[in-house]
Amino acid sequence: MTDASIDALIDGLADELKPVRPRRTGQGSLWVLLGWAGGAAALIAYAGMRHDLLGGQMPMLSMLSFWLIAGVGMAAVWSAIRMGMPGVGRDYGGWRWAGLVALALPLSALLLSMGNSHAAMESARMGAGTRCLAEAVISGLGVGAALFAWLKAGAPTSPERAGLVIGLAAGSAGATIVALHCSIDNIVHISLWHGLAVMLSAAAGRLFLPRFLRW
Repeated sequence: MTDASIDALIDGLADELKPVRPRRTGQGSLWVLLGWAGGAAALIAYAGMRHDLLGGQMPMLSMLSFWLIAGVGMAAVWSAIRMGMPGVGRDYGGWRWAGLVALALPLSALLLSMGNSHAAMESARMGAGTRCLAEAVISGLGVGAALFAWLKAGAPTSPERAGLVIGLAAGSAGATIVALHCSIDNIVHISLWHGLAVMLSAAAGRLFLPRFLRW
């Protein structure tokens, strides 16, 4: 093959190509922020806000739980956004470390339930718990949709991991949103029902999203 024919082949392959606008992490972060804020606004408009938050206060246990779960969500969001950026050898594992720290919640709940099994059984009852679970899952859908759109355009190399991280971020976002409404400060309730929303969302993302994220 001559140099002229090689040049003609390259020109033919590149003839219909168009420039692509570079992706910015700020764009993906803005989508997530809007999804998070939209979910919070919708739940508060529907169910109202905790009365102590209106007064600028929140019990220490609920505040700690809120920030632990929020930390998992933010780490998962950042990992998902980086998955949608071009690059080789990127580290997407920050959410794992945040998840390990958040294990303090269920472990604390387990220890407390050993000392007061009656209170633990009361916190595990259906009713308020299932309502918190449903509200958290639904409230996190905005964040999940934002990250799905971001990664769908970014074509992640590992759709399974991407689906898991999207679900984890969505569930964590929903759990923080429902914490703005739920006035139950029992750590067993928070770990079981709010934490279950995170786990269910992560499992759903891992099971159902990869097929839609493939190239």
